[in-house]
Amino acid sequence: MSAPFFFGAADRHLFGLLHECDGAAASTDHALLVCAPLLQDGIRSHRALWALAEAVGQHGVPTLTFDWFGTGDSAGEDTALTLPGMLDDLQQASSELLRRSEVPRLHWLALRSAALPLFAHLERSAEPAEVVLWDPQLDGARLVREWRAQHQRQLHESGRYVNARHESDAGELLGFGVDDALLSALEGLDAAKLRLPSGTRVRMAVWEMDEELDRFAREQRANGVSVEAVLLDEGERPEWTVPSRFGGQVFPRRAVAQLAQRMTEQVPW
Repeated sequence: MSAPFFFGAADRHLFGLLHECDGAAASTDHALLVCAPLLQDGIRSHRALWALAEAVGQHGVPTLTFDWFGTGDSAGEDTALTLPGMLDDLQQASSELLRRSEVPRLHWLALRSAALPLFAHLERSAEPAEVVLWDPQLDGARLVREWRAQHQRQLHESGRYVNARHESDAGELLGFGVDDALLSALEGLDAAKLRLPSGTRVRMAVWEMDEELDRFAREQRANGVSVEAVLLDEGERPEWTVPSRFGGQVFPRRAVAQLAQRMTEQVPW
């Protein structure tokens, strides 16, 4: 069962969807806050995150999905999406989830680029955190560089504009109005260098380890953070950056099922 609602300050309403077991109290001592990726990935993965949250919620772990301010059904225009705003959204969403679920602790799950604002938020905390990163993007400078490259590919190489040459408006990136301040803030984030509270446990669910993930794990472990990685089925890996697939839905069903089983401790990490 999922229940929609708005929360947060009157001038900054956020849309949330709480997924719970029908008519039953939480069966665990924690709830799960799901953080959606930014820009196009957020739209493409909406169904997958809904299915994951619904499966986890039905197993007794209250799970909240929400839209960042300036995205989805939350208030605000595209250009209102900022890093300080996202840090505030995470504070509001975590407080709202704890209040509604009546459990003492939170676990966090971030898909793709959501790892960066989440880590910037957790760095401010004094308490160790339980975090799951799904196919994370951890280097902000690389993320923005890839967004800009994909924007050019969509304009000139993807075949999207067959009989006309399209030039984007100032401040447009991948079809969204994006404030330069957001891009500058993200470029300055490197999750490997953000210092999480000692005792934090990070689990990565990825289709393939690479140099960026290895560096992240190495530097976080040196800071007292536990980092583990689980490999997902390679045959189901989404084509996130393929220009011709950039508008398509991403729903890796087996990965969603595997993650739900691990988030509910039906299968060990």
